[in-house]
Amino acid sequence: MAEPSVLSGSEISATEETTQTDSPTSEIDSLFSEVSSSSALKLSFSNPPTQPYVGEIIALTVKLSPVDLASGNIEYTLQDEEGIRIFSDTPRRNVKEDGIYDTFYFLIQSTSIRFPTITATLTTTGAVSEPLNGYSLNAITLTPPPKYANVLADKFTILNYKTTVYNNESNVVIFTVKASRCNINDFRIADAIKQGFESRLSNVGESQMTYYVIIPNSEQNLNFSYFNLQKQRYEALTIPIVVDDDTVSTQSDLSPTDARHTELKVAVAIIIVLILAGLFYWRRQKWYLYASALPMFYIIFAFLPNQDICVKKDAPVYLLPIRNGTIFEMTLQEEHLEAEKEVGDFIKVHLSDGKVGWVNKRDLCSN
Repeated sequence: MAEPSVLSGSEISATEETTQTDSPTSEIDSLFSEVSSSSALKLSFSNPPTQPYVGEIIALTVKLSPVDLASGNIEYTLQDEEGIRIFSDTPRRNVKEDGIYDTFYFLIQSTSIRFPTITATLTTTGAVSEPLNGYSLNAITLTPPPKYANVLADKFTILNYKTTVYNNESNVVIFTVKASRCNINDFRIADAIKQGFESRLSNVGESQMTYYVIIPNSEQNLNFSYFNLQKQRYEALTIPIVVDDDTVSTQSDLSPTDARHTELKVAVAIIIVLILAGLFYWRRQKWYLYASALPMFYIIFAFLPNQDICVKKDAPVYLLPIRNGTIFEMTLQEEHLEAEKEVGDFIKVHLSDGKVGWVNKRDLCSN
């Protein structure tokens, strides 16, 4: 009777010993398993776009969690996207309690698009997240009005503008624009004779550009429109054409109006000189003669010929005196050109075909 109970006891004891021996290992394995799964870097989309427009810059935000892992240095791999182009390589980060939100910006280029599959790598440890699969959707194609300038933006503001004479048939309008969430590189004016960027700075948040457009001088306004993304409608913009005399103008000195202004000033100066000379002979007071010296100097200065300068062969002639500005002509040989004003490193010159442009001082002949 005692043996079975002893055997049973022995068996029970052995069983208990085995259980006590295995239990810590099982608990430790379970503990590490839980820690491993809870510390894995996780990716998910946050408020993904659903109905973008072709030509729009859209934000695609991914959420990384947990925060203690995601706050390290993260490198992303983006692949298999279609119909879109990355607009900003470096994502914008926003840290919240429930995770870290990194936002990428893409330019929508076609109606059928697919967002990329994204993988995050923690550079300090080499830990890699599970791939976050991209998804596909259709973008809306706009049906724009005739004067559409080919840009979509949250805001598009004309800061300033000038119009000067380009030649006998056309004017050049130069204007500066500030825009937000806009691919300003696509800006174009419909039916312009010639157009281009003088300067531009393209960013997601705020872009700026200085743009020139040559239009017939019969036009009273420069009209164009853009698509306002916030209001979901086209908005028309108008630049009034008011020809301006400016030291930074291109063809303004060829204008007949400018010539008449010069002639009028000279005529007024001559009349003043004659009146002062008459008063001198009548009253014999020398200060009348001294007072006539200033208008006389102006008359002499107005009729003095402009200085000639030597410009190297293959020197670029710029539309405006702006660094990296538009080149509209190259000198075919070493030329002696009539020079006028200087603006910074540029000199205004008359070309042999009657046009006026700007050459950089570094392109002058060394002799």
